[in-house]
Amino acid sequence: MLKGAGYRTGIVGKWHLGFTAGKPDYNKDLAPGPLEVGFHEFFGFPATNDRMPTVFIRNHRVVGLDPADPIRVSYDKAEAQSQGLRPMAAGRQRIGWMSGGKSAWWKDISIADTLTAEAVDFIERHQKQPFFLFFAPHDCHAPTIPHPRFAGTSGLGPRADMIHELDWSVGEVLRALDRTGVAPNTLVLFSSDNGAYVEEEKGHLPNGPLRGQKSQLWDGGSRGPLIVRWPDRVTRGVSDALAGLVDVPATAAAIAGVNPPSGAAPDSFNLLPVLSGDPAAQTRDHLILMSGTGELAIRKGPWKLIPDLSKAYGWKGAPKGKKNAGPGLFNLDQDPGEKRNLASKNPAIVKRLNNLLATSRKSTASAGDR
Repeated sequence: MLKGAGYRTGIVGKWHLGFTAGKPDYNKDLAPGPLEVGFHEFFGFPATNDRMPTVFIRNHRVVGLDPADPIRVSYDKAEAQSQGLRPMAAGRQRIGWMSGGKSAWWKDISIADTLTAEAVDFIERHQKQPFFLFFAPHDCHAPTIPHPRFAGTSGLGPRADMIHELDWSVGEVLRALDRTGVAPNTLVLFSSDNGAYVEEEKGHLPNGPLRGQKSQLWDGGSRGPLIVRWPDRVTRGVSDALAGLVDVPATAAAIAGVNPPSGAAPDSFNLLPVLSGDPAAQTRDHLILMSGTGELAIRKGPWKLIPDLSKAYGWKGAPKGKKNAGPGLFNLDQDPGEKRNLASKNPAIVKRLNNLLATSRKSTASAGDR
């Protein structure tokens, strides 16, 4: 959409949506991939940093690959064993099996430096034209291996040290925007695709007062930061408007002055009036949440309904005694930690939210959107 509106588009970092229509051959052109869905430029790696292959890709090709040492990758154990592939690459065990490509292997401690330099370079090269950069850092995904200059800085452990590394990366990007003079008219959105992976680190609570962690229906699993910088348009302060990452497409369309393609992003809500501080701005009516196992919950106003609490625990599964837990209803204004289940006292609200969730499952767009 933004490419069609005249923006230079680029992605730097994780690309976890696959390459080619079948099993990718990392010794050849990797297409379709990011460039085939609207990006002019891509630099990053093909999955997450705990997976094979441990290489960077620029556009369609692996960077620094020696043709005499071809890459072979498999996620099938039997196939991997028959081909002599190993679960070790770039110095440690990963998900999947691999052989070859040693000249192209990354160094874990340098991933952040490499990706940040690429993001800054993109900004500097395209400062004279409208651009859209999707910067998807690996921090703080496992394996948690920060650069030595950040190791030990948090006092909590390597995962928290990588948060310091991420903070540095973001700072470098913001400084590039300032240095090139485009910061006043550039919208920056900083967010996360899920809550923290752990609930506690040496007494520190990464999700604060929120219950749960990544993959779960509790707010600690899905609620993340949304920090916005746009000096020419965004009013300083804090907003309590309901929002989700699904709202980025409609917001970007409004900023660019274009309409999303017909049928695209039907659940997306334009946040531009909220970001601009319009006191009469229409806000999202409700938001649907999904766990790592595909279970749904719904938020409307202060109320959040988890239809079946036994399915709220994502990848971990329900603890003993929680196998038939029934619905969970929480007033997040009064109880952000989801400690008090009010379902039995408010059957009418439970019914109303269940009906709204059922209607939303059948609809192409959520009620109240756009």
